Amino acid sequence: MKVIPPEERFFNFEDSERLKEFFLKACEVFKDYRFIVLPSLEIYSHEVYGEKPFVLGSLQDGNLLCLRRDWTISLARFLSLQKDLSLPLKVFYWGNVYSPSGSLESYQVGVEFLGEPSISAEVEVIQAIGNYLKACGMKELTLSLGHVAIVEELLRRYGYHYKEAILKKNFSLLSQVPPLKDLLLYNGGFEVLLSFEEKYPEFSQACQSLRDIAQRLEGFSIVFDLSEIRSKDYYTGVVFEFFHPKVGQPLAGGGRYDGLYKNLGKDICAFGGAIYIDLLLEF
Repeated sequence: MKVIPPEERFFNFEDSERLKEFFLKACEVFKDYRFIVLPSLEIYSHEVYGEKPFVLGSLQDGNLLCLRRDWTISLARFLSLQKDLSLPLKVFYWGNVYSPSGSLESYQVGVEFLGEPSISAEVEVIQAIGNYLKACGMKELTLSLGHVAIVEELLRRYGYHYKEAILKKNFSLLSQVPPLKDLLLYNGGFEVLLSFEEKYPEFSQACQSLRDIAQRLEGFSIVFDLSEIRSKDYYTGVVFEFFHPKVGQPLAGGGRYDGLYKNLGKDICAFGGAIYIDLLLEF
């Protein structure tokens, strides 16, 4: 009996219908954002994509052809080439991302707010993503907020080789460095911010930013996780993830990435996030 290889993402008729519904809801919730379609096949650039592209093969001119692994990078690559880019700009996308390990193909919908440095960008994007998840039936959402600048500064002091331990919440290894272990312990409500900035006053500004954002959001529970960092290296400020009690991993996530466009020749600040559509199909 022939079967579909487990690495292939197969959508039956029911899942396909739900994907259509998720897309239509995205068009409704993100109606104030400009929709964009980008190519799935891209010419590989080490400066942009780093060491782990999903390479398909080489072209006649020797360039490598790869599949899109990250919507944010693909969008930044495209917009950085535009000569007359009107800012601020709000964009929403829908489509596939690919990975050579695990699930080869998955769906994402996301929004990006470019050219707005104030917390109004953070509030708008996070609220919009939360509203989208609720429109898709996710009623018991918890938002986790963190700030990359806090983690990055402590890693600069004590060693970037601890970054993986923070990502994996490795208490045992981080016990060697009490300030890094402290990050894992500061997880909870507003009292967490107060306690942390009393012990580490140099991070008061970052804590105040988190506090200001949380106070302007509505419709879901909020926790602060001061050990929160994203797996992508381009994040520079506030980061977030949405959770639901029936799912053991985040349904959505993102953050501020003010340095990405500078690396591509444009001085543009940006904040954005993506919803992992495949997880919504599990409900």
